Amino acid sequence: MHILHVEKMLFSPSGVTSTVCALAAWQRARGHRVSMFGCTRDPEQADRPAFRDFTATRNPLALWPMIHNARAAALLDSFLGRIERVDVAHVHNLYHHLTPSVLPVLARHRAAIVMTVHDYRLACPAKHFLRPDGVCMRCWPHALVHAASPRCLGPGGVALAIETLVQRFFRRYVRWVEKFLCPSAFMAEVMHAVGVPRGRLAVVPNLIERPELASGERRRAKRFVYAGRLTAEKGPDLMLELAERLPAAEVVIAGDGRLREQLEARARRRGLTHVTFLGALERAALARLYASATAVVVPSRCMENSPQTMLEAMACGRVVIVPDHPTLRQWVTDGRTGRVFAPGNSESLAAVAEQVLADRRRRQDMERRAMELVNRRHDAEAIGTRTDELYEEARRRCALRW
Repeated sequence: MHILHVEKMLFSPSGVTSTVCALAAWQRARGHRVSMFGCTRDPEQADRPAFRDFTATRNPLALWPMIHNARAAALLDSFLGRIERVDVAHVHNLYHHLTPSVLPVLARHRAAIVMTVHDYRLACPAKHFLRPDGVCMRCWPHALVHAASPRCLGPGGVALAIETLVQRFFRRYVRWVEKFLCPSAFMAEVMHAVGVPRGRLAVVPNLIERPELASGERRRAKRFVYAGRLTAEKGPDLMLELAERLPAAEVVIAGDGRLREQLEARARRRGLTHVTFLGALERAALARLYASATAVVVPSRCMENSPQTMLEAMACGRVVIVPDHPTLRQWVTDGRTGRVFAPGNSESLAAVAEQVLADRRRRQDMERRAMELVNRRHDAEAIGTRTDELYEEARRRCALRW
């Protein structure tokens, strides 16, 4: 089978990219031919659409390219004309970059289309069900006007709300996508509420790349690790508040993003010499960091869908500390497979962190159960096989139409 993965940020070491690459590697190992198509930041690469974050501007003229990227569609059409016929197109994050303009192109080339829903963008113009004062689902399922509220995105939310409304009204995703793959049952319910028929939805856990822990790496006695983007929705500022409340602990922040300079400056102002910023890490360095951790903290203020850092840490046998969001409860049961804290509350986070440090035996029990759960639920063979089955189902549905 020839499979084409379409993802806007294949050039970036994001959680979605890691998931796509892990699935593609499994598929190649099983004899499938796999191709990739996405945006580029290289001005010399003229055969790929340039990556532009249209949401970074409030210019009304940016609205149409957010809805329909004609250049991306034309470049994909040209790309498909140069390669062997694609049997299945597995699309990922399209939204206001590649946009659903690429979907009819794929259909015209007789590719069955499936889509993994990695985030809430089809249900929430702000993408994260989050506004500055906390989790918010006011716009879901149909009250999109809330995205333009001063308490949410303000004027910048107008274009995003219109874009979401247009895509939904013209059913530009539902019309072309045969199967929507949801990493969690919660995501499947979110998608059904915004108009995706249940028969098109399938819960398929993300396939993860398990870091190979370095056997010689010594675990630190009081080291709390954060790994991920340094952006507001991910809550890395809570790691600094944790460091202030636990001055005897070591806090390590791995990752990059628009908040990095601000966080580093704040750490210097407050004299947090026990906080270390490592920047973005390659897989091997990330594995060494996990191996050295007492616990891995996922302090996200938003409702994560299937956070890669959490899953990788659990697979490595490390305690995870996560916010008590309904989306994460299928993995983390407090005291059994990890610990939870009150979302956005640094006092609660610090109290839980102290409890993790205080009880080594309980920590070891949680680590064992977490590893067993992730190994069972995210078994590569089971996920890959189930994905293949859904591909075949999508192809049969397309054959009836063609």
